[in-house]
Amino acid sequence: MEPILTAIVGVNADLIEQVFKLYVKKGETVADVTYGLGKFWTKIDKSRYVTFLTDIAGEPSVDFRSLPYAAESMDVLILDPPYMHGSETAKESITNCYGRLSGNHNDVVRLYAGGILEAARVLRKKTGRIMVKCQDEIESGKQRLSHVEIKQLLELSGFEIIDLFVLVQNTIPAMREDYQKSARKNHSYLWLARLKS
Repeated sequence: MEPILTAIVGVNADLIEQVFKLYVKKGETVADVTYGLGKFWTKIDKSRYVTFLTDIAGEPSVDFRSLPYAAESMDVLILDPPYMHGSETAKESITNCYGRLSGNHNDVVRLYAGGILEAARVLRKKTGRIMVKCQDEIESGKQRLSHVEIKQLLELSGFEIIDLFVLVQNTIPAMREDYQKSARKNHSYLWLARLKS
């Protein structure tokens, strides 16, 4: 068996496949609360798990900050909300689902905080795990290290960090301008954490 590495070049499905191999057992209850089009799952055999696949844009619409699941009912929760704050250039799908955020990075952090707190409610104590996908951003020319802020949110919410994965995309990120002031972000992070109690 090839070793599972912390840094993976590819797409979300490649990353999630590796995380599942190492950290999710057959038969466990998994809630992907930001399921979207299901791109995380293209390399996962869903029949191996008890799955709850929801999204705010789905039918029915389920907001990850207010889940319809009982307390301590899930083994694993996947959280992949929008990485960027709202602005005139925000993707329409993000605006349609979450409303136009104020254009402030702190709105992104609050969005994550709501999801992490709800995950702490629905995950099993001491064994429940959360996978949180995030990406750093630049706001008004300043680096915003979202992955550091989200680590702090996890720890403040009663989680202990188990692992950190880095996904390097195999395409060049889009640029809004013809010039460049800082390096383009062509990687994202996935935190894996366990609920302590």
